[in-house]
Amino acid sequence: MNPAAKLLIIFPIVICGILYAPAHARGRDFPGGRPAAGQSERQAITLPQVLARIWADNPDLEAAGHAAAAAAARIVQARLRPNPEVSANVENFGARGPVGFFGLLEAEVQLSQRIERRGKRPLRVHFAEADHALSQRELEVRRADLLWGAQLAFFEVLAAHERVNNRQELYRLAEQTRLFVSERVAAGRASPVEGTRAAAALASARLELDRSIREYDAARDRLAALWGGSGREIASVEGRFEISPAPSGLHEACLEKNPELQAAAAAIDARRAQLEMERAESRPDWTVSAGYRHLRLEGASTWTAGISIPLPFSDRRQGAIAEVRSLLARSQSEKAVLERRLRAALQQARHDHGLAAATADTLYRLALPAAREAAAALEEGYRLGKFDYLQVLDAARTYAEYQSQYIESVAAGMKAALEIERLASCTQAGAPPGPGASRGESNHEK
Repeated sequence: MNPAAKLLIIFPIVICGILYAPAHARGRDFPGGRPAAGQSERQAITLPQVLARIWADNPDLEAAGHAAAAAAARIVQARLRPNPEVSANVENFGARGPVGFFGLLEAEVQLSQRIERRGKRPLRVHFAEADHALSQRELEVRRADLLWGAQLAFFEVLAAHERVNNRQELYRLAEQTRLFVSERVAAGRASPVEGTRAAAALASARLELDRSIREYDAARDRLAALWGGSGREIASVEGRFEISPAPSGLHEACLEKNPELQAAAAAIDARRAQLEMERAESRPDWTVSAGYRHLRLEGASTWTAGISIPLPFSDRRQGAIAEVRSLLARSQSEKAVLERRLRAALQQARHDHGLAAATADTLYRLALPAAREAAAALEEGYRLGKFDYLQVLDAARTYAEYQSQYIESVAAGMKAALEIERLASCTQAGAPPGPGASRGESNHEK
């Protein structure tokens, strides 16, 4: 059987396999002949498993938890009253003369207690509690950032795997083109320049395939690094590659529940509590004392009492009060800037989500079916001798390129949906995974 007849039999099978094979069945092994050594030692991982591994042992969360515990300990300390002080004083000993060494001795034992001005301790406790609330909000920010980062890394692995599958298809088509052109050149029906162009296209496809594989490996490494592991532990990820819908009615109301905004509000509350505490500290405390004194020369004993009141002529905590006022103003300005930035980011994310969803929908409903029908029609016409083989390959390549555009649109939509979830989610950090984690079959797999 001559080579052209072989191609006539084999090629329709190859094209049908490329056009109609489900995405989850394509490229499971590493494409382009890459070995899957150690595949059985690794495991597929889902998003809940990723979150469970990260939540179990994460140094960042552990550090934030210690900071919150330290703030809670400061509340305990703030509630304590000043300790009393005991002092002993000996005077007039070592005198010379007939009275003797201890003849003029005066000894005194005194007990002192600092009495805080009214309102100081409650204000100190209030500041410690506000500082503890701030540390709790910062812990929630860490959790939200970790959740967002884990989901983003997981979806990047999904997208990278889809890109590998797509680049594999393009490489196979480029290889088929080169084989066909080489046979035409060998038979004298095509210029050697065509063979060179086909070889260059194959080399370019190979480079793109290798780059997509490296990006896939890097994405797995980034995901595994979240729990201190290596990408070699992950054989694949199990998830749905699709854009989840973004409800439009809740985002503005839920923006106020953003952990960063709540942390900024908690910082303002803490500064206000600190300002009130500093104002209270400007009022000096009194120290009262009582003691017992023995006069050896007279052979008598007596009681003593006293009070100490600082005179705030110079230090009235004015510098500390001015500092806290400035810090309070800065916290208020930072919260206003943060709110504007989050609202702008939310609007951009919603725009990106809508654009990506519309693009993916158009590709899925119109472009991909049309390209698939065109490729099938050309393949049928090629069997009947109506079209050239290169036309059929070009149609299949167009379909694969539309698939590539679809993949990028879905990836952009998933990222935008995740960004909306991060910015304006009505669920708390640590809630079930967000977009695309547990949905049905993805569109391009149907």
